[in-house]
Amino acid sequence: MIAWNTIFLAVLYLYIAVTIFYLLLDNRETATTLSWLLVFIFVPFVGLVLYFMFGRGMRKKTASTLARQNLENRLKGEHETLVNRQVRDTEALHVRYPSPGSRKLIQLLYHNSDSILTRHNEIKVFFGGREKFGTLLRDIKEARHYIYMEYFIWESDELTESVVSLLKKKASSGVDVRVLYDMVGNYLPKRYLKSLRRAGIQIYPYYNFLSPLKIHTLNYRNHRKVIVIDGVTGYLGGMNMGKEYIDGGKRFPGWRDTHVRIQGEAVAVLREIFAVSWLNTTGEAISTKPIPNYQPSNITHIQVTTSGPDSQWHSIKQVYFLMISSAERSVYIHTPYFIPDASISMALQTAALSGIDVRIMMTGVVDKHLPFWAAQTYIEPLLNAGVRFYFYEKGFMHAKTIVVDSNCCSVGTANMDIRSFELNYEINALIYDRDVAGAFEAMFMKDIDSAREYTLEDYNSMGRARRLRNSLARLFAPLM
Repeated sequence: MIAWNTIFLAVLYLYIAVTIFYLLLDNRETATTLSWLLVFIFVPFVGLVLYFMFGRGMRKKTASTLARQNLENRLKGEHETLVNRQVRDTEALHVRYPSPGSRKLIQLLYHNSDSILTRHNEIKVFFGGREKFGTLLRDIKEARHYIYMEYFIWESDELTESVVSLLKKKASSGVDVRVLYDMVGNYLPKRYLKSLRRAGIQIYPYYNFLSPLKIHTLNYRNHRKVIVIDGVTGYLGGMNMGKEYIDGGKRFPGWRDTHVRIQGEAVAVLREIFAVSWLNTTGEAISTKPIPNYQPSNITHIQVTTSGPDSQWHSIKQVYFLMISSAERSVYIHTPYFIPDASISMALQTAALSGIDVRIMMTGVVDKHLPFWAAQTYIEPLLNAGVRFYFYEKGFMHAKTIVVDSNCCSVGTANMDIRSFELNYEINALIYDRDVAGAFEAMFMKDIDSAREYTLEDYNSMGRARRLRNSLARLFAPLM
């Protein structure tokens, strides 16, 4: 008779073989593969279930699914002039800002995410929630045709209720109101959802992972924050829907974030991005409404790019890499979390060693300890290369921006971490404008007054126990 321990060992060996088989076929980054192997070893059998729920890739898509994500085809159908003007606008921008880096960035975004260069835009930057939400409420009141919203977090607090109250009034007057939210970022009771739907607000969880066929998408969060109003006004940036993004809420003494309001041609791209999200969630194609486009006289060149676990390319990571690599004078980065992959880390080191002024500001008021601990292990080699780090201490630093050479900047939802690069649905706007880039740069310098610089001496003074803790956290960084 076969002993139980023999049977157990045979099953264990089979389990290890099967898990390694699936991991190798995924062809992930080595660090991610090794992180999942650790999960399999330390949590046998349960680890395999976790992998199928949280770890499976989505990039091998069918042609029909990829077509649903193809923004270029959608834009050609509804906004053909914007697509056809791409080459001409690229040349106009190059004359205005003669930088080879800008030309490469435009081409990169066009090829990796179908992002067209828009020219006639007016942009307003918000560095705090109070002004942003005040302006948003006024824009909602003026909506006449439709209001589309896509948020990672949709709080049930007094600010959100004031927005919902306006949305209900607009829906009752015939305005088409649609809202997408992330299920992991929120728990919205069925009673709450029914009350909104009865009032005419179409609200759904993005790509509902509770469906049996979508359970493996649980780890792929919709981290975007997008608003489109009448095809004229759009919003994107770091702020979710909640009062916390104004005053810090109960957890933080304050909140520092960056968001933008766009009026002009780039809003057409935001609308199509929302339409793709709505199609993927509900299966419904949003019909075109004959609304006159608002075209401001301002010339602000903007490209809007998206990325997600089902994108063909890691487009936002590629944008960050090229922006850093193309810098000639300075790179200033705001990010709450800092868990870069090897390519981004090498780009930052190379820029700093080349004499570029590279500075990175993270939050010094921590909300999630594991990512904060892991981040410290990535900082040391960058400090040695000459990168300067700051921990913002006046409140929670939630901005996700990068500004290069005072010429161009990026703002959006993507953190400088592996989760944003590979696991989340993200959206960023790349803005080619010296005035906007200058405002971002000036705000970075102002934030330094509320931050503590973290030096190589600070790192070297860290005890062995804390270093071990941070190194253990780093092992699971690709899964965070």
